Amino acid sequence: MTGFPVKLYIYDLSKGLARQMSMQFIGKQIDGVWHTSVVYNGVEYYYGAGVQKSIPGGTHHGQPLEVVDMGESSLPEDVVLEYIESLKDIYRPENYDLFMNNCNNFTQDLCQFLVGKDIPTHITGLPQEVLQTPFGQMMRPMIEQSLRPITTAPAVPTLVRHSTVAAATPPRQHVLYATSASQLEDLIKTNHCVSVFFTSTTCAPCRIAYPKYDELAEKYSGKCTFVKVDINQAYDISQRWQITATPTFHTFIDGEKLDDWKGASPPTLESNINILIQIAYPLHHHRKLSLPNILGTSSHPITYTRIPPLDKILAKLATAGIKDQILLRVVKFITEREAHGAREAALPDLNLWAAFVREQIQGGAPSDGLFPIIDIFRVAAIDVRVGSWFAEESDFKTLRSVIKFASDDEKPYQVRLVTLQLLCNLFTSHLFVPHLYQELGPELSQLATSSLLDAHSNVRLAASSLAFNITAYGQRRRAEAAEEVLDSISVELLVAMIEGIGREAESAQTLSRLLTALGLLLYCVPNIQDSELFAICNSLEAREVVKAKKNEFIALKGLCDEVMLLLALP
Repeated sequence: MTGFPVKLYIYDLSKGLARQMSMQFIGKQIDGVWHTSVVYNGVEYYYGAGVQKSIPGGTHHGQPLEVVDMGESSLPEDVVLEYIESLKDIYRPENYDLFMNNCNNFTQDLCQFLVGKDIPTHITGLPQEVLQTPFGQMMRPMIEQSLRPITTAPAVPTLVRHSTVAAATPPRQHVLYATSASQLEDLIKTNHCVSVFFTSTTCAPCRIAYPKYDELAEKYSGKCTFVKVDINQAYDISQRWQITATPTFHTFIDGEKLDDWKGASPPTLESNINILIQIAYPLHHHRKLSLPNILGTSSHPITYTRIPPLDKILAKLATAGIKDQILLRVVKFITEREAHGAREAALPDLNLWAAFVREQIQGGAPSDGLFPIIDIFRVAAIDVRVGSWFAEESDFKTLRSVIKFASDDEKPYQVRLVTLQLLCNLFTSHLFVPHLYQELGPELSQLATSSLLDAHSNVRLAASSLAFNITAYGQRRRAEAAEEVLDSISVELLVAMIEGIGREAESAQTLSRLLTALGLLLYCVPNIQDSELFAICNSLEAREVVKAKKNEFIALKGLCDEVMLLLALP
């Protein structure tokens, strides 16, 4: 597969003055005050007034002084765009710092993700090089005051060339256009719910309905297919459906016409489309239930952010003969992130870190040496950039190695514990989560389900947290897009959770998470009467299992009652 080229654009904010005057003022030769950006797929991305984009060379900085070819990225475009979107949480406008968190930190992170390469060190090291001089420290406020308006200026409007950017990053299309009768018939037959707007270029009233139709198309994207037909350009369609006036609307469910009406009234249009959606997607039995304990739980992933004594860990690893520069860099990244926040913590080389972790596992390092390494990995994975990088690692080599190692019953339980916590932390990355089910589902499910029955209570708690994170994401996809993303692992997970609930007699927190996860897995399951999940619940007497826990853990009575409501077939 051919990837998209990645270019590093380098600008000199001093316009040559740094080269001429740096030796005189700070006693060092500085060739430029560097600003960088990344050009990917015809769009220039940079950090100033937040994460911004432009056509290449179209920013207020003008044309770059130098262009560096960083290679090609074979990552899917939607994955890259989602990663850039996730960086906006770190690179906010108010977080910009000319010396500590600037455009070059952003391009470093983006290049590492796209091609696994660092930008030139003479660029990333420039701020510290200047601040190491007495004059640089003295002049820091003045330098920031003079350069901030340049670096954080808003994006330049690009009216003439806007189409180039739009072509590079096309908006999602919510309305389809049919130009032939066969095309329209195919759309109606192959989609569950369809709305067709028959219009024409000469129809003035139609323009009144366009904004509302487009708004409804966006609102119900994924549930209903919205189509527009210009009958002036599709005469066979107007003949086939006998359209004599515009605007005319037809709605369909499973290929059968539900309704039709004429007129451009936006309220009528909205009312009829809402009726279409209600009929196409009747209210699920579960939506009539009051479930505040299950549905009121935060859907944010459960994470493990405790930082261990890193100095002691490094000393222990050194004693065991485990030393590597990348280990020190990852620890430095963790400490800087903890002390100053994600925006000031530069990512280490994650290629080297991944290779180091695999090498320790495959090289037969002792378990007491691998446990702290995985624990360091756990803490680093809190950062969304780390999770996003491992989401795109080829064949998930590193995570597969860690999970396989932790799944060995002969290994100390601490290894399994920190691995479960590591997997929980990876849920902070929106890029990573879908892969958990598509590629890592079997390994993930096997580790989680076996750990729910572990003899150690803290392992069971971590496993219940992972089960919650998995089912919470599955519930979100079911609610937002009617997707059943857990199909491949839901049965195994369900059986283990019911058994785990039945056996848990020690920890109310573990039981609470298991009950909530069970509720989220079952809530609004399609076709309850024919559902394999509910058939399994019935055969395992899940309702009786939960009822028994209601009497053992009085504080969880309300949650148990809600799960029992879900388990009662309508």
